[in-house]
Amino acid sequence: MRKPYYCYYLWIAFVVLTFSGCGSGNDGRVAITGTVTMDEKPLAGGTIAFIGGGGGSLATSSTNKEGKFQIQVALGTNKVTISKEDPAASIQTAPKSDADMLMGTDAQYKEQQKSMPKSLVPAKYSKHETSGISFDIVSGMQPLSISLSSK
Repeated sequence: MRKPYYCYYLWIAFVVLTFSGCGSGNDGRVAITGTVTMDEKPLAGGTIAFIGGGGGSLATSSTNKEGKFQIQVALGTNKVTISKEDPAASIQTAPKSDADMLMGTDAQYKEQQKSMPKSLVPAKYSKHETSGISFDIVSGMQPLSISLSSK
């Protein structure tokens, strides 16, 4: 008596899943937690980004009302950026036609910049080249504490 074909398919699926690395799936990343403050007050609603692997790995998260975050980041040195936009700022609408997408003059560009959401965090923290924040990420780290200054 012949075995049904589905037995072969189950065997193949078992072998593929067993040897394909269906394990922790962390891909060289570890979970970390931390708190972001600005002028010694929690930074609620901020966005934090960890850039690791020489720029080859990016992880982002948001801070809660206590300024706390949790995120999966790459092992090794990570540069950090932090930003927060004014929630009361106007939201730009999508262009209505292809004509609306044409480049404008310098004056039009400067006018458009005025309507961009205001950053509530100094601009230096929003770029990894200027933030001055980096961490050497290892497994089992204590929670991070990141203090920003508005000055």
